[in-house]
Amino acid sequence: MQKTAKKETLFSRDFILTSLSTFTLFASFYFLLITLPIYIQKIGGTESEIGLIIGVFTISAVALRPFIGQEVDRRGRKIILIVGLLVFLISMLLYDYTKSVTSLLLLRVLHGVGWGAATTAATTLIADIAPPNRRGEAMGVFGMASNVAMAIGPALSMILLQAYDFSILFSIGAGIALLSLLLALPISETMVVHPETPLFSTEALFPSALMFTVSLTYGSIVSFLSLFAQKQGIVNPGIFFTVFAVTLILVRALAGKLSDIKGRKYVIIPGMVLISASLWVLSTASGLEKFLAAALLYGLGFGLVHPSLMAYLVDTVSDKGRGAAMGTFTAAFDLGIGAGSIILGLVLQYYGFRVMYTLGGLIVLTGAIVLIASNGKASRRM
Repeated sequence: MQKTAKKETLFSRDFILTSLSTFTLFASFYFLLITLPIYIQKIGGTESEIGLIIGVFTISAVALRPFIGQEVDRRGRKIILIVGLLVFLISMLLYDYTKSVTSLLLLRVLHGVGWGAATTAATTLIADIAPPNRRGEAMGVFGMASNVAMAIGPALSMILLQAYDFSILFSIGAGIALLSLLLALPISETMVVHPETPLFSTEALFPSALMFTVSLTYGSIVSFLSLFAQKQGIVNPGIFFTVFAVTLILVRALAGKLSDIKGRKYVIIPGMVLISASLWVLSTASGLEKFLAAALLYGLGFGLVHPSLMAYLVDTVSDKGRGAAMGTFTAAFDLGIGAGSIILGLVLQYYGFRVMYTLGGLIVLTGAIVLIASNGKASRRM
């Protein structure tokens, strides 16, 4: 059973340490968000290869997340978090040695394994720690760690790249990953392990499917936004992620708290509609003004959807299956990013940016319509 779930305060020692470790993990990750496509082009990669290299990172995490979630329940949250962070750190140290598309592709597989383990374990830790009656709020506050990292990381990485080179960029990213590992070491285990746990959580499938439609569009943004911005004459595409992240920071905690009071679907549905609208705006953007308007709308929508879906997921599963449920949910998130990078990358290659982002918006809107039309068990819980 959880040791800390009944505490009324959100800001326990372990909550703070887990959030800080997650912040530095995401900061390291976001150092590559808009710079990696440029690096791939530098070593001779095509647009479709960019999508493949970005996508394989999340696909490797997807393939292992169900097993990771099961091991989080069987062996405990902390040990999986530490192992994941260690693999992530080693991967960051190796980027400067990749000089071909093939070697970079193989490294991205390893990097995705570390990412999948660390993020699944950290999210499960927070789910254990969060007071049940403040679960949505807790997920919103915890999510701000990754949002602050997003506000800083992409723009800072472009500044460093313009001033130095990729070797310096990769070294700083590895240093930040090391800090994440050091912050995780004092974290306490939150549960007694459960030797018999499921590989997949059927209770997690509905919220996971909704998350998939959202993260599909995120894949097209993280993979191709820097190229889109360059085409439109926008010097630093990192500003999109800064606006997106600042908006998320302002919205997430309030959105999670609202879902605690009003109900999950009353927050999720408007969020999905806003995401769809943001992608339509982005598809028509020809200058900085619309570019930033799309970032604002995307941040509002994502900030409403993500913490509310995570809280709904935790509402529906038992303590002993929580790791498996988080594995299923985060696998769906990663699968969406990977599929968005690869499939929408092919759409981009043949039809262009406008069609790609418009199609992404329609996919999210379809998910919202399914949620509106849903009834029965899933709908009542929301």
